[in-house]
Amino acid sequence: MIQESDEAQKKFANAKSISSSQFFGEDKKTVDADSQVRLQKFANSSSISSADFFERNEGADAVADLTASELLSRLSFQASQDMSSLKSLAGQTGKKLTAIATNLISDLQDRIR
Repeated sequence: MIQESDEAQKKFANAKSISSSQFFGEDKKTVDADSQVRLQKFANSSSISSADFFERNEGADAVADLTASELLSRLSFQASQDMSSLKSLAGQTGKKLTAIATNLISDLQDRIR
């Protein structure tokens, strides 16, 4: 059975925020060997993703694990979104061209008079 303690409440009663390291009493200078090796792996990198850091397979290799139907479904969904965006863009462009043409004709008529 786990006993509850109010030690943390007393210790951090006036704190606006605390980190997990503070709560669990971990020393920032103490880094386990696994974390140290993981950090060394990226020593010369200009950027890393959390997927790379935690060794999760979310990159290009993850796509290779898709079945043909999953890939087709994703492509179909993306194509549908792209077509919807293109239709919206074409509609907006058409409205702008109509407004420009209307203003041009109105301006020409004003100059003729």
